[in-house]
Amino acid sequence: MKLKQFTITLVTLCIAISSELKAVQAASFTVIANGFDNPRGITYGPDGNLYVGEAGRGGSGACWPAPFTSFEPVCAGKTGAIVKITPDSLRQNLISNFQSSAPQPSQNQATGPEDLKFDSQGNAYFISGFGGNPANRDAELNALSANVQFPSEQTMIAPTLPPEQALNTPDLGKLYQIDLDTGNYTLITDLAKNELVSNPDGKDVISNPYAMAIKGDTAYIADGGANVVWNVKLDGSNVSAIPIPTRIVENPEFPPAAPESAVPSAGAGSSGEPLPTAGQPGLPPTTDEEAPDIVLPREQSANQVELQAVPTGIAVGPDGSVYVGEYSGFPYQERKARIWRIGDDGKPQVYADGFTQITDLRFDKDGNLLVLQFADQSQWKGEDEAALPGSLIKLTADGTRTTLIAAGEGLESATGIEVDPSGEIYIVNKGIGPGNGEVLRVDSIDGVASVPEPSSTLGLLVFGAVGSGAWLKHKRQQQGQ
Repeated sequence: MKLKQFTITLVTLCIAISSELKAVQAASFTVIANGFDNPRGITYGPDGNLYVGEAGRGGSGACWPAPFTSFEPVCAGKTGAIVKITPDSLRQNLISNFQSSAPQPSQNQATGPEDLKFDSQGNAYFISGFGGNPANRDAELNALSANVQFPSEQTMIAPTLPPEQALNTPDLGKLYQIDLDTGNYTLITDLAKNELVSNPDGKDVISNPYAMAIKGDTAYIADGGANVVWNVKLDGSNVSAIPIPTRIVENPEFPPAAPESAVPSAGAGSSGEPLPTAGQPGLPPTTDEEAPDIVLPREQSANQVELQAVPTGIAVGPDGSVYVGEYSGFPYQERKARIWRIGDDGKPQVYADGFTQITDLRFDKDGNLLVLQFADQSQWKGEDEAALPGSLIKLTADGTRTTLIAAGEGLESATGIEVDPSGEIYIVNKGIGPGNGEVLRVDSIDGVASVPEPSSTLGLLVFGAVGSGAWLKHKRQQQGQ
């Protein structure tokens, strides 16, 4: 999640979303594994096993004030893991004691091992998250940051701690290859370092690799902090980034406890930095023909907000394109998360709109896109960030949108989804908090009612730490007064 949570602007964004009736479903589940600490992505391997990235719960090591929490120090530990689940539900840690960071004492919103994927030859790769200014990860990047120059005036640099106060977690924010027989892993590339030295989106310098897909010899990595999709050859070469654009939302809804002082004065960003202008390095195009809903702010008012994308779920579609889902940034507006399609030209185009806090995407055996929503309401509206009712939505190629599992039907703060070759659906549920996480197999989905769903705005031109817990904590403090 980005340090600059929002920017107020005077730019108008109009998105038309129609409604139609689609069946809502009730589902039954089997818990095939539980007791996970902040689990994230899930993958079905060519060996018939499931693999889960377990971000861990941090620990009692070095602590620092991370951007995604205002009330708890984020502390390091060695509690992350890559977990294998066999078809008979036996659980084995392929990697244990991997570096992890998490707010203490809640141990929610950890970063650590996030996702594992296989290439076409059966080789396995995984990413680790970070969730902050890379300069605070370790002394080496801290020293490097002193010599980094950014051309864009809109760049925000998160507070940089003295070298002796760095979190000392050099294994976070990276892409690795892993030997599943031995558990040994080797570095492919340092994603957090790439964000520090290049800052592809031209904005605040934050990195949190969250999810990964592999196509051919290239890994595509959704970085929810950097707001980009990294492209990395599996030999570590040709590292590049595709920035995922922000969007402007009219009349945003803020948490009741949000102080008026949090709204920037006209003409300045949330930390007083100059606002961006179109055409600066690393920014998306702004013409109507190229990107009708992408507008960069020149001025601002209290009636508009610039939402950062916060890319999370990522999958390769039947057409060979890469699909990327957004969580979207503070204040986590409902029905404002998009799914992007990235074709061979490397340009992101809006494929579908009207979602809320997407955490993962996967295509089913029939070519439909399954969209996992962490929560169906802005996360600050919930009383417990570890138990926010979410949903699963099916999106067909013609734009038909069906709710397979509705909010309140068993999904709570879900973070990952997978479909095996037979069509079985697996979901990582309760992905926030220590010891809460579980892997569910969806046993049945039976239609029971009809409710309105927004129709897709499909681009028929042929889809972190997840969110911050700071506003939830602020709300609880207000309620306790």
